[in-house]
Amino acid sequence: MRAQRIILFATLILFDSCIDVLDYSSSNDNQQLVVDGFITDAPGPYTIRLTKTRRTAEYRPYSTVTAKSVSIFDTEGNSEQLVEKDAGVYQTSSSGIRGQMGKSYYVRIELNDGKIYQSTPEKITPAGRVDTSYFEFEKVVSEKGISSYQFRIFMDSHGNPTGDNYFLWKLIGTYKVITSPELHILLRPTPIKDPRPCSGFVVIPETGKLGYVKPCECCQCWASKVDSKANVSDNYIVANAVFNKVDMGVIPVEFWYFWEKTMVTVQQMSLSKSAHAYWKTVKDQQEGSQSLFQPAIGKARSNIRLISGEEEVQGYFFAASVSKKVFFLSYLDIPLGTAVIPDPPALPPRYIPKPGDPQSLIDEYYTEPFVVRESCLLAFRHSTTEKPADWK
Repeated sequence: MRAQRIILFATLILFDSCIDVLDYSSSNDNQQLVVDGFITDAPGPYTIRLTKTRRTAEYRPYSTVTAKSVSIFDTEGNSEQLVEKDAGVYQTSSSGIRGQMGKSYYVRIELNDGKIYQSTPEKITPAGRVDTSYFEFEKVVSEKGISSYQFRIFMDSHGNPTGDNYFLWKLIGTYKVITSPELHILLRPTPIKDPRPCSGFVVIPETGKLGYVKPCECCQCWASKVDSKANVSDNYIVANAVFNKVDMGVIPVEFWYFWEKTMVTVQQMSLSKSAHAYWKTVKDQQEGSQSLFQPAIGKARSNIRLISGEEEVQGYFFAASVSKKVFFLSYLDIPLGTAVIPDPPALPPRYIPKPGDPQSLIDEYYTEPFVVRESCLLAFRHSTTEKPADWK
């Protein structure tokens, strides 16, 4: 294989409209554009993330890419230009373009340097159907003898008896969180009250106390757990296109997942043959990276190309239909009771009261030790203040 082959270790895959960075590492000194995104026949918005590869020896964060324009097209001439929501993160409108069965879609990206990239059109094919989803409660013991618990999620589904049955399976765990951004503290040079603007509170100069000015905009969020597996239809299929007991991943027994409840969504997403080959390679690389004896797997082949050029691009833009099932897990489902739910982890900014600090700060911290003094959008990854449509 070529010396400059890209070895891709995919740590997090795409979930709903939020996309986490895939870990693309390269032995090539030239950074390559990475495009991750998709469109489905489920309601949007849809998200596309632009980053660059990094060399394998580097431990720096990924560099994001700002584009002149990012647009999704269908092959009938309809399109929507995405809006940059964060550095390198582009999103459609929730009422904008939406995938339709039988139609084909592609992405077109124009960078600020004039380079234009475009994906091969992907046609939306039937997703079959998810018949049922269920769970098994598990105990996990670490090498140090520490016990933890989790729910392993399974799915039974049907494919298409006359189709190719190329699918990407996804597990999404969504849970509600409540935070107190009005109690945010600025640590330096000395601890002072610093309520986040979205909290609806301000510090009254005359008294040094918090004053309410408007409703909080970042106190309640719904956060999503992103599973780490590229889970594709491979060696699961049996007679009549039936998939039995597909291992979808786990929901850990942790504080926030069971503070109220977790909405568990399992999805079966249709893929083209080339998209399936891409995600199958990602899956093989994930599994191969965990073995000292398995050789490196070939490169996942992108469907995105530089127009009028030979530059190599990483990532894949695909179009899919979606079938899903939703159910809820709560503390009542834990056979051993709430005693096995660990305390919440410390979240930044972490302030430890010490002698000489204002008594008001000390009182706040010792009165409510598990309060998260931060915007829920900042404290929890993959979070939104918009209530999910399936939340009950």
